[in-house]
Amino acid sequence: MKNLILFFSLYLFTSNAQNIGGFISIEPQLQSHNFIIPSTHTFQKIIEEGDVLTQGGVLAGNSDFTGYVPINGSSENGYLSINSELEPGGLSILDINFNQVTKLWETTLSQSVDFSSVGGTAKNCSGTVTAWNTIISCEETLSYSDLNNDGHNDLGWCVEVDPITKTVIDKRWALGNFKHENIAIHNNNRTVYLGADSNPGYLYKFVATNAEDLSTGALYVFSGSKNGSGNWIQINNSTPDDQHTTLEQSVNVGATVFNGIEDVEIGPEGLIYFAVKGEGRVYRFQDSDPLTGMNVIGMETFVGNASYEIQHEYGVTPVDWGYGNDNLAFDGEGNLWVLQDGGDNFIWVIEKNHTQVNPKVKIFGSTPKGSEPTGITFSPDYRFLFMSIQHPNSSNNATSQLDAVGNFIDFDNDISIVIGLNENLGEESDSIHWTEGDVFIYSNPSDGIVNLILGRIVSNIEINVLSLSGQIVLTKNISSAKKVMIDLSKESSGVYLIEVKSNNIILGVIKLIKE
Repeated sequence: MKNLILFFSLYLFTSNAQNIGGFISIEPQLQSHNFIIPSTHTFQKIIEEGDVLTQGGVLAGNSDFTGYVPINGSSENGYLSINSELEPGGLSILDINFNQVTKLWETTLSQSVDFSSVGGTAKNCSGTVTAWNTIISCEETLSYSDLNNDGHNDLGWCVEVDPITKTVIDKRWALGNFKHENIAIHNNNRTVYLGADSNPGYLYKFVATNAEDLSTGALYVFSGSKNGSGNWIQINNSTPDDQHTTLEQSVNVGATVFNGIEDVEIGPEGLIYFAVKGEGRVYRFQDSDPLTGMNVIGMETFVGNASYEIQHEYGVTPVDWGYGNDNLAFDGEGNLWVLQDGGDNFIWVIEKNHTQVNPKVKIFGSTPKGSEPTGITFSPDYRFLFMSIQHPNSSNNATSQLDAVGNFIDFDNDISIVIGLNENLGEESDSIHWTEGDVFIYSNPSDGIVNLILGRIVSNIEINVLSLSGQIVLTKNISSAKKVMIDLSKESSGVYLIEVKSNNIILGVIKLIKE
């Protein structure tokens, strides 16, 4: 069963985090059946693979980019666009709104997008939400067929979609034909940064002829040092033949090779960040001028290719960054969130004052067995984080985890969720009726990681775990909580008794079977 782990210090038990990036790292660990995040935060299921869409059909699998498009800038009313990284692929859009009474998200309409007008789509990976409130869905695959006879290869493009009408605007041919991951758009609404998710892969810059119109413009590829300076070299992109040879042209002009460029984002200070999965690094650089500049300044490794000391409730653990850094997003405090596809499949958070010399790296989450965290966007006020969990193990249904609604979630299908601080998301669930003193445990039997849910918020909590012989194997003291995670994964299989006290009054004694 997946945890909302109470991995935080006594300080955080007595004071609320001030923003979504305010948390103490979870203890680094291998993937389990659980979705592990700090207990300062909670999550709500929005939709999962196989759920029926209101306008017909079901949500496809391999959920990836989960883009929140605000309606009139709202952080409580918008469209949620969910990519399907399948072949053929797709995109579904939900009309969602936040209920201020229940503090939960509701879906009023859900519909898949018809891509037949542009020759279909496939491997819809990451993407972006534009400032003019459209979705860019990126195809992470190539095809040399032209089934609709429009003069273009069917696949390998960025596709612009209108979330209001749930229709395709067009494929953005001028951005080039290659395996796309996402694009990042400068606030001038003309300059785009993007990369080829291949090996060899390349870093590109596109400058649109007109603002908010990606149909025409100049395309450049980066050539230079990965630790220093470089230049933008213009390549041809005005005709279908030009656009189909983006990669070949990049080779011919001596562009710098990267091993799989994933997400590209623009930081709050104006630097451009991009993740290279195969190199285990997130690079950053300064563009001399987003519109007219031809120079790249200060290319460097921002994070990665190192081991970091992770401070958590139980101490400090050195953790190798590893490979697979993928989706990126900045929160309102300037922290960089990095979703990992590979390695330990962590959700990393790099604080805004991080340097490789003075690292400030935290681990926010560990996704369930077999899965990777995908997508990631924030609401405009940064109260809510939208993301998906892709290809989890079907065996994860052996255990369940409560979400903010009070529903049990198995994490055995692709699922799209929203995450927020406890005080911002969800009320006490009506699906479980408590009396004072109740202690509820899930799962039981378990693999040793269990959650205790208390009937109310209580203080001066003492938890003792005893073997049947009466030996105390674990004691935990907490100032105040309503849910507590107990980790007995290192203990032997058998039967244990969990005694829960508050202010020296026994709330309950529960028998736990550890498999």
